[in-house]
Amino acid sequence: MKDAVFDDFIDRLRSESDIVSIISDYVSLKKKGKNYWGCCPFHSEKTPSFSVTPDKGFFYCFGCQTGGNVFNFLMKVENITFFEAAKLLAKKLNVPLPEKEKTPRELAKEQEIAKIYHVNELARDFFHACLTKTNYGKPAREYLANRGIADEIIDFLKLGFAPPSWDKLSATFMEQRGIAPDILLKAGLAAPRNSGDGVYDRFRNRIMFPINDVRGRTIGFGGRVLDNSQPKYLNSPETEIFNKRHVLYGFDIAYQHIRNLRQVVIVEGYMDAITLYTQGIRNVVASLGTAFTPDQARNLIKLNAELLFSYDSDAAGQNATVRALDTVRTLGATIKVITIPDGKDPDEFVRKHGSQSFQGLLESAKPLLDYQLDQALKSDDYSTVQGKIAVVGKLAPILAEADNAVAVNAHITRLSQVLAVDESALRTEITKYIVQTKKDKNVKMGKTINIALLYKQPAPAVIQAERQLIRLMCDDLSLVPYVLTNLSPQEIQGTLQQEIINFIFNAYNMEKNISQAAFNAGVNSLSEKASSEFSHIMLMENEFDDEVKLIDDCIKTIRLAHLTALYEQHRLMADELERMGDSNFLQELAESQRIKHEISKLHH
Repeated sequence: MKDAVFDDFIDRLRSESDIVSIISDYVSLKKKGKNYWGCCPFHSEKTPSFSVTPDKGFFYCFGCQTGGNVFNFLMKVENITFFEAAKLLAKKLNVPLPEKEKTPRELAKEQEIAKIYHVNELARDFFHACLTKTNYGKPAREYLANRGIADEIIDFLKLGFAPPSWDKLSATFMEQRGIAPDILLKAGLAAPRNSGDGVYDRFRNRIMFPINDVRGRTIGFGGRVLDNSQPKYLNSPETEIFNKRHVLYGFDIAYQHIRNLRQVVIVEGYMDAITLYTQGIRNVVASLGTAFTPDQARNLIKLNAELLFSYDSDAAGQNATVRALDTVRTLGATIKVITIPDGKDPDEFVRKHGSQSFQGLLESAKPLLDYQLDQALKSDDYSTVQGKIAVVGKLAPILAEADNAVAVNAHITRLSQVLAVDESALRTEITKYIVQTKKDKNVKMGKTINIALLYKQPAPAVIQAERQLIRLMCDDLSLVPYVLTNLSPQEIQGTLQQEIINFIFNAYNMEKNISQAAFNAGVNSLSEKASSEFSHIMLMENEFDDEVKLIDDCIKTIRLAHLTALYEQHRLMADELERMGDSNFLQELAESQRIKHEISKLHH
């Protein structure tokens, strides 16, 4: 549909929807004052901290900091896209969907995808029947029984077995049902013969694990051999509906448990996930035996889940853990690592020690920095000078790139005690790493080096000033040009607040309704976290006597904080360059003095 038609459709849904009525289908709400309150559906709580403001059309949870409008709520509670949320809201309101005329190519693609879903479902049922009802599946049934997998779990997960025949699925089963070979190829269930004549079954003589999307639809398969042949595991190839970089095994059945517990256990293999599930640990997913990807991480972060990695305890498993941590570290997730004291994997540990013992491992899981520090200390003999240097060399990049100042300071103190090294020496090494990294990145581009503050965290007063400024502009758009003249978005220290203020400036210049545009889908809308922050700001009480004085005070607080941080950056850089014998320290010193003069003028 055309953009204008879609925008009109969304505006109609927004204006006709009653956010209290829509959310009441999922949450029991009670009115207190002008707002409605209830227990948050996105995390477990007994005391209501979930607030809905009908006049503004926003919701916000003060417990898990989730917020937005009616579209955001439906997207999150149903785990659907913006467009799917719009369709669902239209259905609830009995608003007809705008019709879009599809091209023949689009119709053909839709039909092809529907066929791929269909043949995957047929294949799943075929494999399951082979496992449970034929002699083909007898060795596989014995194998699963020996691994503690009961018949109820086999039926629940639709586990199956692919017969050893080259064409039992494609020729005998699918052909009899009129399924063309080209659809089997597109679904990844068959491969072309070298002769070019016909196809053969991709999966043969393997236990089959159906892989589902979050809606429970089978989109691919994983197959495990019963002997020592290679490859041990074989996944479906990439298809129109299956991309293993985006999918997590077991996510469809673990989804609700993850959302309720706000915690997810991530394992490597299918059997790890199944064994933990059978032992009552239901918030578990597997990364399909491959490297954990950013797309997989984002699926979990959307649920506000704490990520607990439980990869194998052998060298390969530990390496996989490190790669996974590198993947998610920059995405803002809360990460912990489960250390298995004996046994190669979670499956073996649970079968040997029971679920209660594994639950103890979950409770004692270490935060990311603790795990990385422990791994570095284990890797070298730090009783020697060379060992101390090696450990510090491994940890300096990790500590320099961490974003939690309190945790970093605590670990520097601990590391100083363990290594018997002065804290100031450790901080110097970390600063040197930052300087060198910045230098390496910018020298070729001819840029001036600007060292980031080692521990930069906006003060609460600064964040409050930024929030107040956003609220004032949203309540009175005539203030936007004044703020634009006196403040640059780059001076905003809060990451989310900077995104929101940039958005407000852009929306104002494009003459858009700021509150409505903030939550629309698309490249120009706010991110999920910024949308929640925006909802929080719009729910703030807004009482003041002098609007002009308040806005000037907010701008002054923000500018002073920015200049103070900038001064500290240049001062530190000047000190470091002088220590390294680099004459550029004079330029940094001059710049720090100029900034100091600006600060003095603001104070007076």
